[in-house]
Amino acid sequence: MLITGATGGTGGFAVQLARLAGAHVVASTGDPAAHGDALRALGADEVVAGAANVGEPVHGVLDMVGGPELVTAFDRLADGGTLVAVGRVMGKGEDFAWGALSGNRGHDRSLVTFYLPAESAVAPDLTWLATKAASGVLRPHIAWRGPWDKAAEAVEALLGRRLHGKAVLDIT
Repeated sequence: MLITGATGGTGGFAVQLARLAGAHVVASTGDPAAHGDALRALGADEVVAGAANVGEPVHGVLDMVGGPELVTAFDRLADGGTLVAVGRVMGKGEDFAWGALSGNRGHDRSLVTFYLPAESAVAPDLTWLATKAASGVLRPHIAWRGPWDKAAEAVEALLGRRLHGKAVLDIT
């Protein structure tokens, strides 16, 4: 299982969930030297600098990045593999080469999109995730914590991609 954008808050949860499910986890990050130990501690078997550095084909991809990274990750899928597109932090479009989606490049590969606001019945899943986090099975990486009146600072850091994890606002 390849997880792109593994150092982000959602990516870190994805690494842990894939490990809990028994997958061989390949975590992709822009800086393996800085983030490799933390990703391995979450359950990554391998840490790579981008999907282009994945050696063997993978059966699944959870893509948090979008853009050219999504295209490269799709190309790393094994026959029958599925890529789920979750994020778009690159701010760039996905330009697939002519024929990249043809069957002769890999049989029966799938590209699936995910958009949380369109999901209608996520309460049981979110409850399950919250229970796992509260019990310590899942560990959120809190990269920023501050008071409610500093919310603009947290939003700016998140949008500027300066945080690798979650931001928590304390309400007092």
